[in-house]
Amino acid sequence: MNPFEPMPSGGPPLLSGPLHEAVALLVTEAQDALALVVLPWECDLGPRPDLRSARAGVRRHLGAALHPDSLADVLLVMGELVANAYQHTASPRRLRVGREGCGVRVEVTDGDRDAVPVVRPHSSDLRRGRGLLLVRELSLSWGVRPAVDGGPGKTVWSVLQAHPGAAH
Repeated sequence: MNPFEPMPSGGPPLLSGPLHEAVALLVTEAQDALALVVLPWECDLGPRPDLRSARAGVRRHLGAALHPDSLADVLLVMGELVANAYQHTASPRRLRVGREGCGVRVEVTDGDRDAVPVVRPHSSDLRRGRGLLLVRELSLSWGVRPAVDGGPGKTVWSVLQAHPGAAH
């Protein structure tokens, strides 16, 4: 039998023995890994901030997939980005949180292309303005992306390290 010729339907498997079992195991493991893929959680941001509901939604969506410390960091960064959107823009629009590779990506989209977030130098005298310092310190990377369609608006995003696993 030539291994490069297609098998007639209903014929014996192309592989048998230990190699066949190894391939079957790999397929099963790949299916299990794909089952762990978490689709992004999204919500529209209304005229007033509702961080409590947003945090509850993210906890429900990612809580079982993240270590509690990672989830706490995600919630903190998410809160800072949403708060900045409400404080510095007239039109917060959308919050999106989901897995990205081995990390978690948080995005807040607003309708104001000109209000670009700026990290202020650290000062113990400041009562406010330290949120982006926290975002920068907790994130693997973060930044601002203009609206994809060239219209008004931007997305402020952060990628955080995720330590998968249930609570210990």
